Amino acid sequence: MIRKVMGCILAVLFLMSFSLVQAADLTGRQVMEKQKERHKVKSEIGAEIMLLVDKDKNQEKRQVKRYAKETEKDLHRYLVVFLSPADIKGTALLTWEQKGRENDQWLYLPAQKKMQRIAKGSKKNYFMGTDFTYEDMEPEDIDNFEYTIIRSEQLNQDNKASDCYVIQAVPANEEKKQESGYSKRFLWIEKENLVTLKVDFYDRRDRLQKTQTTHELENVGGTVWRPKKTLMIHHEKTHKTITAVTSRKINSEIEDQVFTDRFILSGKHTE
Repeated sequence: MIRKVMGCILAVLFLMSFSLVQAADLTGRQVMEKQKERHKVKSEIGAEIMLLVDKDKNQEKRQVKRYAKETEKDLHRYLVVFLSPADIKGTALLTWEQKGRENDQWLYLPAQKKMQRIAKGSKKNYFMGTDFTYEDMEPEDIDNFEYTIIRSEQLNQDNKASDCYVIQAVPANEEKKQESGYSKRFLWIEKENLVTLKVDFYDRRDRLQKTQTTHELENVGGTVWRPKKTLMIHHEKTHKTITAVTSRKINSEIEDQVFTDRFILSGKHTE
């Protein structure tokens, strides 16, 4: 009996040690691939409040609605719509994820009543006065970057210490180096749920430019986690953008037409 118990204990310890070795042997790219797979959903609809705060602590409040849908295997489409204030109501950003080439992005400005394509060289520009660039607003193609685990460390955030991988991401080729507004990024990815808790963005002169943090994580189904609050701080401009989710639905039906210029030009995107 004792031998059986000892045998079970040794087996459990072996499996635990094997799992730890496997985790330790993960590459930066493997962590990113696992993260993408774990948090993937078929569709997502969210409403949020966006707050822009300048260096004098002046604030601008906006209402935003977001849509996302997987239209082909591992390829998604995204729509971001401003519902208020009145001067930007109806402004929208449409993104089509592409495989093996640059993602397509269009900006809709109601006053012009047309879709304006975001050129490859313009994705370093900031989106509608926020601290997010067009590059930040599109899905990340893992093939475009090299990921290296620099270290493991505890990140203290929201009165909680989280064990994280610290991963450096740099453009994988010369073309991406020229397109990107960043020379490198450092990502703090929680080991338990593979959620990105913090990102440091370095500009093309290798200076820390921005820091993004995610807060109030919630499980929205299965292995899928999402933050209720995101903070992006622009260190050079002393400016920040705060987004707070007020509602979210995943894996609900969204018609493909929502992600078309025809739908946006009709004005239905603000309904």
